[in-house]
Amino acid sequence: MKRFLFVIWIAGLVGIAGLKGWSNDRYELEKSLSGYWHFKIGDSPEWARPDFDDSGWQEIRVPERWEEEGYPGYDGFAWYRCRFQVSEAFSERDLFLELGYIDDVDEVFLNGLKIGQTGTFPPHYSTAYNAFRKYRIPAGLVHFGGSNVLAVRVYDSQLEGGIVKGNIRVGAAEKSIRLDVDLCGSWNFSTGRKASSSGKTTLVVPGNWENQGFYDYDGYALYTRTFTLPASLSKTPMVFLAGRIDDYDQVWINETLIGQTGDYETRRQSDAYTEFRNYVVPPGVLKPGENQIEIRIYDRTGEGGIIEGAVGLVNQERFIRFWKEKRTNRNTL
Repeated sequence: MKRFLFVIWIAGLVGIAGLKGWSNDRYELEKSLSGYWHFKIGDSPEWARPDFDDSGWQEIRVPERWEEEGYPGYDGFAWYRCRFQVSEAFSERDLFLELGYIDDVDEVFLNGLKIGQTGTFPPHYSTAYNAFRKYRIPAGLVHFGGSNVLAVRVYDSQLEGGIVKGNIRVGAAEKSIRLDVDLCGSWNFSTGRKASSSGKTTLVVPGNWENQGFYDYDGYALYTRTFTLPASLSKTPMVFLAGRIDDYDQVWINETLIGQTGDYETRRQSDAYTEFRNYVVPPGVLKPGENQIEIRIYDRTGEGGIIEGAVGLVNQERFIRFWKEKRTNRNTL
């Protein structure tokens, strides 16, 4: 019983802070990425690679419709690439990438790893031209003080296309907790209550599933992933952060239920979709080496999935200390 009371108390603290960090458009630090990027029409998965030589590409102004930059009437696939640096001052903070508004669909890679997608590419095309692009950057992915490569794949079906307007920047929000095992990124995903080889695909976490090919889907779904736990952490009390989930969830590690929010089985209506999930991992569940995690979700309506926030494992003692300090600082303002 004490373990579950602890989870509820911590979840309340993280929910408040997490929502503030995600929605805030005034960062403590920011790096503008507006300007001239390398650009090429067409489509190739190699163009996401950080070591790809794009020196022969054209330059195009961002943000701006590509029709105004020498490509009038072009509809189809194109890629943008840019290199940038961020200082060490950005480290130990929640980092976000803003790309404003993109017409129609985008897929974003930072240093070769996919960090987000909005809209759905052909053959199951769905536009997202009116959606604001904001993606969480996983901790450890940025080369602070060094070169970073951002690659954006865009598909435009008609009319104007490209990264058309808005703030284009990397923002550093308030100080964040460093995860011991960061699990943001690609997860296996399937609809239904059990994994299916025919219905399984890969989604980026965090990010709602409507923006990644499952538009207007409501019901049960399953996220799965294996991860490696260093032997030095196998006996350390840990908390699993699962971000904000819409609507109900159960989290299983190595076939052990470690926590749930909302009524996954009966689907009784509640406001669980507002809560950030933070579950204490029971002793003996984690093991050195490979571990298996399942996040089972039921979505009633609207957006669904692991929507936002950090996802991964953190030392329990450091987790409690971090949020106590956050609460103290908030009360002294």
